[in-house]
Amino acid sequence: MSTMPIPVPGYAYHETYSRARRDTLNFESCGGERHSRDDFSMRPYGQMFYFPAKVAKRVLVRFNRKEVTVSDESKADNVSPEVSPRRASAGDRERRESFSPSGPVHAKVSTRSGDVTVRTGEGHRLEVTLSADSAKEEELLALAKIHFDATSNKLEIRTQPGEHFDSRRSFRAGGKRRWLDFGHSDLNVLVVLPQLSSLEVATVSGDTAVHGTLDHVSVASVSGDVNVPDLSTTLEVHTASGDVLAGRVLESLKCRSASGDVDCLGAAAKSEIMSASGDVVVSADRPGDLVVRVVSGDVKVRVARGLAVDVNGRTISGDMGSNIDLDASSDVTSDEESLYIKVNTVSGDIRIDKAS
Repeated sequence: MSTMPIPVPGYAYHETYSRARRDTLNFESCGGERHSRDDFSMRPYGQMFYFPAKVAKRVLVRFNRKEVTVSDESKADNVSPEVSPRRASAGDRERRESFSPSGPVHAKVSTRSGDVTVRTGEGHRLEVTLSADSAKEEELLALAKIHFDATSNKLEIRTQPGEHFDSRRSFRAGGKRRWLDFGHSDLNVLVVLPQLSSLEVATVSGDTAVHGTLDHVSVASVSGDVNVPDLSTTLEVHTASGDVLAGRVLESLKCRSASGDVDCLGAAAKSEIMSASGDVVVSADRPGDLVVRVVSGDVKVRVARGLAVDVNGRTISGDMGSNIDLDASSDVTSDEESLYIKVNTVSGDIRIDKAS
C-alpha cells in the first residue's frame, strides 16, 4: 500500500515514495545534494527518512518569517505612543535604535552570554546597538526586546526572549522555551546613555564594561568580568567567578565575589567587600568605613597620605603587616577625617600601607 506525501504548495512530488528517496536524500539537506539511482551505497540511508530536504527548508523559512513578524508586532505594541525610535540601517548582524529622553535614563540590560558595553554621551543621547557574532544569532536581533518609556525615562533591553534576569535576586528563567532554541548564542549590547544615568545589568557569562560618570550602577554576573573604572555615586556588584575592577565610588560600594579578584581604585564613604578565595586590593583617599571579609584571598589596602587610620584586622593563618605606625597619634584629630578599616581573613595575608 503506497502512502501519499502531504502536499506542500510549490513542490513537485514524485509518483511514489521509493522513487522520491532515490532522487532526494534528507540527510544531505545541509548541502542540498541529489544522488542518482545508481548510487546504491547511499540508498539505504535515504530510505530511512520520509521528509525531503527541500520541504524541510521551506518549512523552516516560513516558520522563521512568522516568528519575526509576531515579534515585530509585539514589540510595536510595547512601545509608548509618544516614543518614536529611530532605526539606523546597519548590516545583517546589527540592530540599532535611538531615542530622545528628557534627562538621565534608568537602563536595565539582561543577557545570557553576550558582552555589555555602556558609555555616556553628550547631552540627552540614548542609543542602543545589538550585534551578532555569527549567522546563527541573527534571528535574535529581531526577537530581542528594546523598550523605552519616555514618560519615566526607563529603558529595558533583553536579548533572550522568554527569559528574565533580576540583578538583585540572581537569575531565573521565565516562560516556556521555544522548540527552536539557540543554545548558548547571544547578542552583544552597546548602550550610549546620558551622564548621571542609572544602570542595572544581569548576565550569566558575558563581560560588562561601563565608561563614563553614572549615578547608580548594579551588575550581577556568574562568570563574566565587571569593569567600572570611572566615577559612580553607588556601585553594587555580585559575581561568582568574574573579576571586578571598580573606579572611584562616592557614597556606597557593595561587592560580593566567590572566586574573582576585586580591585577598587577609590573606596566609597561606606564600602563593603566580601570574597571567598579572590584577592582584594583597595585604594582609599578619603574618610569613611571600609569593611573587607575574605576567606583565603589576600587583602591589600592603600591609604592616602594625611588620612588618619583606625584598623581592626584579624587573620587566622595568614600574615598581617603595615608600614603605618598604627599606635602613633596622627596630625589629623577630627573623627570625620578618619578612615575606619575592618579586615577579616581566614588564611589570607593582610597588608595596609600608605600610598606612595
